[in-house]
Amino acid sequence: MKKIFITIALSIITVINCHAQSTHTSEFVKISLPNGVYKINKQQVDALPGRLKLQTKSKTDYSPPYNYKADNILVSFFNVNQDSIHNDLARTKRFNDDGYGVLKKYNNNTYTSVIKNTGNKQILVVNYVLHNKGYYSFYIQNEAKTLTQAGRMEYPEADAAKAETLLTEIINNIQFTK
Repeated sequence: MKKIFITIALSIITVINCHAQSTHTSEFVKISLPNGVYKINKQQVDALPGRLKLQTKSKTDYSPPYNYKADNILVSFFNVNQDSIHNDLARTKRFNDDGYGVLKKYNNNTYTSVIKNTGNKQILVVNYVLHNKGYYSFYIQNEAKTLTQAGRMEYPEADAAKAETLLTEIINNIQFTK
């Protein structure tokens, strides 16, 4: 009887935790993430199907430190940038446009990038599809243009609508705390 009670209690706790709303927080930002989004660690990210592990001689890890998963969508956040170089969205857009221009060379016309204003935030959104996998890179800047939260999303091409909805929720729910 005790084992049944413990099993039921643990099942209830697991269900509650899996459906609880997550919040991404760092020193300068708070983002309420939708239900069903949960945090994963670097080892879990590396173990995802279709992930390539790059071997480099550099000891520096350039992967995002904050990773979340929602169904088949991987959402990653970098640390908030405070320097003026990374807070120049027009420059970042030109850099991305130049770098991803190679896609057109290989007849991949899926690349788009746009800077838009939403409320008191300025946002750069980069999107493209490669090998049936969609990618978003996003840069959300505070009103004073002193802080930028960068992130990225990877998703199966079939989940493009879900990924776009999730990105919209992230943009709408971000709060800069400084």
